[in-house]
Amino acid sequence: MFTKFHTIDREKQVRILNAAMKEFGAKGYQAASTNEIAKEADISKGILFHYFTSKKDLYLYLFDYAVREVSEGIHSKVDKEERDLFVKLRKMAEAKLEIFNRYPDIFEFLKSACSDDDKVVMGEIDALMKETAANEFKNLLHNVDLTSFKKRVDPMKAINVILWSLEGLSAQKREMMRLSKEEIDIPALMQEFDEYIALFKASFLKK
Repeated sequence: MFTKFHTIDREKQVRILNAAMKEFGAKGYQAASTNEIAKEADISKGILFHYFTSKKDLYLYLFDYAVREVSEGIHSKVDKEERDLFVKLRKMAEAKLEIFNRYPDIFEFLKSACSDDDKVVMGEIDALMKETAANEFKNLLHNVDLTSFKKRVDPMKAINVILWSLEGLSAQKREMMRLSKEEIDIPALMQEFDEYIALFKASFLKK
């Protein structure tokens, strides 16, 4: 269906994808302007609709692409059979940072898309996101050693606290870099990430 888009050079593809993520992520489906997307991507609106027949087609393609990009990026880094939860979390965070450096607005776009209540796209987005989120959480917990948690600690509640905290940290850093239009210094941020992991280990795991 999107053969014409797939045949153009990769640099141009990425430019269009990033322009669309930026516009949809900032304004949502209804308010986003295809004129602004074309302008940001440095192409004509006619060329944009040569690749995507409608605004809806572009949006749904973009959402599917972003979900696959994040999912495949994580799976390429995270060993599903790894038993140490914190090793998995660290690899997952590193993968997301690498994705962010390629697509600075991808997570803002996904966040916006998942909360978009426009009836034109809501049903298709909601169904795909629920399935993806369930699979990612299942893969994260697959084979993880829960016996390492302290006896009085509920492992699932502790994992939720850890996930919320680390995702909050990552989101904060990504937003700072997105606004400054700079790449994230991945080694520096991972060092800070490790400090939080050490704190969580001391709080939740047996010595």
